[in-house]
Amino acid sequence: MADELLLAIETSGLLGSVGLALGGRTLNGQPLDGPGLDGQTLGGPVLGAQVLGARYLSADRRHTSELLPTIRDLLRDNGRLPADVDVFAYSCGPGSFTGLRVAATVGRMLQSAVGCRVVAVPTLEVIARNALAHPDCPTRIVALLDAKRGQVYAAAYERVADNELRPLTEAGLYEPAALFGTIEPPFWIVGDGVGQHVEACAASGGDMLAESYWPPTVEHVLAIGWRMASEGRVCQPEEIVPLYLRPPECEEVYEKRRAEARRRRGE
Repeated sequence: MADELLLAIETSGLLGSVGLALGGRTLNGQPLDGPGLDGQTLGGPVLGAQVLGARYLSADRRHTSELLPTIRDLLRDNGRLPADVDVFAYSCGPGSFTGLRVAATVGRMLQSAVGCRVVAVPTLEVIARNALAHPDCPTRIVALLDAKRGQVYAAAYERVADNELRPLTEAGLYEPAALFGTIEPPFWIVGDGVGQHVEACAASGGDMLAESYWPPTVEHVLAIGWRMASEGRVCQPEEIVPLYLRPPECEEVYEKRRAEARRRRGE
């Protein structure tokens, strides 16, 4: 994976973003230093990925209209073309129904058009990585997204070697109190689900991180995506899909109405 180009997008939430990194730059087993986004080098001691740049979309879910022009401009400003992309990483969910669908569509399009490898990055792990920058260095992290109806999308992680995260639970749809009952304190809680479930979070025995730690960022999609690609964890074409832990609300309403119609007909 020497000097391969990694393109990543994060469109699971309100603020979409696009990032570009050059991976596999190593010297004697250590990532090469070099100018990148805030001098950032991603990855562990074996493989590194140097961030070339990142762009953010408007904060009003303009993923459909702004995403492709933003990708084009980021590639152009770094002297690259879509055909130069070796790995495409997208934040696969859970999250915004439309944002996740757009991300998967771009992944399928790029794989078909230029033959790049595609990596589906778990959004909850992207959010959990925000906690790694906290000065108190939390070892257990719970990432929460509000799923409405008193529920959350969530997963728990543990910090391991090389500042990476190991899953403690599967990403799933949970009742907050039931989720917290399965995780041994101390732990830290991060993600927009904190704001919607403050009482449950406060009663859990965990510490809630400030709102600045909640949003998923494309820099973390780059980091996780590069690690997954280096491990060969890439998608087949049929696997480039959003991670929906619950059917879209419109589908649930439709099924509910169908069931009611069958009941009225005595079926």
